[in-house]
Amino acid sequence: MDLPLKRVEEFLHTRIPLSKAINCQVIEATDKSLKISVPKFANTVMDEGFSDLSGLNLCNLASWAFLQVSLQRLNYKPFTTLSQANYSKKREVDSNSPTISATCSLPPDKEWQQFLRMLSRKARATVTLETVLSDELGDTSKLTCEYDTRDLDPA
Repeated sequence: MDLPLKRVEEFLHTRIPLSKAINCQVIEATDKSLKISVPKFANTVMDEGFSDLSGLNLCNLASWAFLQVSLQRLNYKPFTTLSQANYSKKREVDSNSPTISATCSLPPDKEWQQFLRMLSRKARATVTLETVLSDELGDTSKLTCEYDTRDLDPA
């Protein structure tokens, strides 16, 4: 089921003002994945190309927003902290690509269901999300984030 793109984008811009400042746009939002993009020109450093830090930030925005939206759709009020991250790079971002995108997907169903069971018990639950950074030529890098989450709704 597709999520309303503008609503997800508004959520991201409201909660993380940096996402609006870098002109982050939601390209695709389903219950299984979230894809966001930014224009490369607005996110380059002087005469340098698209930096690894910009890629890391974009991936982190995608994974955090996707986790928040996914849990809120299931009536959770999540409090989420990033406990661990691993960034692996395949290649540099193509210098001719006008936009860069980050796609975050749910973990395998068994892991996701186990995470939701722990969260429903009002316990602290941990989930790992992978986000792939890509340009016009394909994947460039991947960020794996581990989030500690708990539900703030006492009901």
